[in-house]
Amino acid sequence: MTEWWEKPYKGGPMVKVAGFPRPLYPPDAAERGKKPSVNGPDVEAYKRTVSRAGRWPWQTFDEAYSNSFAHGTSGNVINSGVAGIQRQQNIDDTGWIGQKTFNTLRSIRVPEGKAHAGEMAMDATAVKMINQAWEMFAGHEPEPEQKQIDLGPVEAGGQGVREHDLTHATSGIPCYPAFDDVWYAGRNVIAPEPLTVTRTGGASHGVAFYADGDSGLRWWFGHLVSSPSVGRRFSRGQVVGQVAAHPDAPHVHVGINVERLWGSGQQMTHHTNYTHGGPLVGKQLDAGHAL
Repeated sequence: MTEWWEKPYKGGPMVKVAGFPRPLYPPDAAERGKKPSVNGPDVEAYKRTVSRAGRWPWQTFDEAYSNSFAHGTSGNVINSGVAGIQRQQNIDDTGWIGQKTFNTLRSIRVPEGKAHAGEMAMDATAVKMINQAWEMFAGHEPEPEQKQIDLGPVEAGGQGVREHDLTHATSGIPCYPAFDDVWYAGRNVIAPEPLTVTRTGGASHGVAFYADGDSGLRWWFGHLVSSPSVGRRFSRGQVVGQVAAHPDAPHVHVGINVERLWGSGQQMTHHTNYTHGGPLVGKQLDAGHAL
């Protein structure tokens, strides 16, 4: 039987808060050029959240962002702190809290076998503390993971991915809402950002592949003539494949997954009937949540 800590947390709609108060850095981050964070109510909120998620002992929490809480104190799950949650959710386990980890803490549920199982890990008390911290610390300079994600087109001379809206879901693949583009059989499809191929497979017409983008996005490109090999690396603008023949309208299907950025189970707002008019990809990424 797989234990709860051996798989990603179950997710839900992100808990609503006033905003992301600030990035948090423990004292040892000074060795890497980061200024350690001063005490604040957001730290106590995260300690409550991480404890409810099974990664920190429940206790009377203080407001200090310590090395112990950031990195954990042992290999035991209960003592693994912020870094333990980051590892479980496939986030770099720096122990630092930026927008990506913040959104993760807002979206994970208390695991099976724990008190309050199934509830959101960030409870109402933690939300109040986050909102208090927002009033105290809002206005900081954005950290790199908050900066705009720059995405090119999937066809030479085409519209950049940020300017697309998502017109439908990817059938049979949750959390990969998509748009269609490159409407000619045999035409080149190019990488919108640096990509690494993670898996290949089939599609209703042609073949498909999954890729991880350097931005943290995951991609599914479908209806291609052939798939690149797993592990292959593509730079932005490099050809990743050609559009396969289709009995109605040849095209490439581009599915985009934001779970590495926003948390497990999260996805961008999209239409489900192949119509336009939804919020643009770029605006949703800049907001850090679905619009």
